[in-house]
Amino acid sequence: MKIFFIGCALFACARIFGQQDSLNRELVKNNRYYSFIYENDFFSATDRYYTQGVISELILPVIKKSPFSKTLIRLNKNVQNYYGLHFEQDCFTPISIRFDTLNRLERPFTGTFAVGHFLSSIDPVKKQRLNTQLDIGIIGPCAKCEEEQKGIHKGLDNIAPLGWENQLSQDIVLNYSASYEKAIFSKEFIELIGSADVRGGTLYDDLGGSLHLRFGKMNSYFKQLGIIKNAQVNKFQLFFTVKAKEKWVGYNATLQGGPFSSSIHEITAKNVSRAVFSSYFSVVLAYKRISLEYARTYITKEFVTGVDHGWGRCNITVCF
Repeated sequence: MKIFFIGCALFACARIFGQQDSLNRELVKNNRYYSFIYENDFFSATDRYYTQGVISELILPVIKKSPFSKTLIRLNKNVQNYYGLHFEQDCFTPISIRFDTLNRLERPFTGTFAVGHFLSSIDPVKKQRLNTQLDIGIIGPCAKCEEEQKGIHKGLDNIAPLGWENQLSQDIVLNYSASYEKAIFSKEFIELIGSADVRGGTLYDDLGGSLHLRFGKMNSYFKQLGIIKNAQVNKFQLFFTVKAKEKWVGYNATLQGGPFSSSIHEITAKNVSRAVFSSYFSVVLAYKRISLEYARTYITKEFVTGVDHGWGRCNITVCF
């Protein structure tokens, strides 16, 4: 009789997990996403350091079939796995773009462009998320930041940026990143999330830890990707986020140059700040399948002879 009850219990568990797995697959299959993100220090009334970032992301179930998916890590079988492509261009300048010469103690001109293959693996039951991403791209003139900044300044009838001939030499970008996020406290109108992350490769080598607070009318951070084609979740969302992060830096190619090239404009290793703190504040407005976000980021100096910096971020995400 005892064996019979144990067998029934195991069968029931198998049914429950099987249904949960089918539900997760159906959610991923039926929800596709596109995000466009624009970052610029214009929102902080500056034009220096990390001066512009353009990011585009596409999440589709078919991306799972890419051979690069084998490099990405899932939490376990019974979770929601969202595979996507990530396109990013980042542009960096010294503290001033009004001189055609560059101080050796100043951040160099450079740009990066990379295509990433990523996976967000979400466990809504245990309230945890694992994000992994493989980036392949370039750093240097081929990222086209010089042409882009000059074109924007000309279009706005602003001063012509000087000094781009001093940018870092061309090199390859091959980087892998992983971040693990876990709910510390989670209620309907407030969530506190802890996370740890690591990046390694030819562009960035660093470790980080952060705390992330969300509050307002919102869907859980661990319930899909915030907006879905489902009437059972909040159609209208308005919430705020505050994030504090400490990062320990081993290598930063946007300061030190790529590993397979050299430039007289590289910052020396001893001038790189090994501990960098950043804070992030945002407001998110979402209705049904569309989400809008405005955020501000503040960061302590990334190199010893530099200064603190900040920039703004606009993000629009559509679920289709």
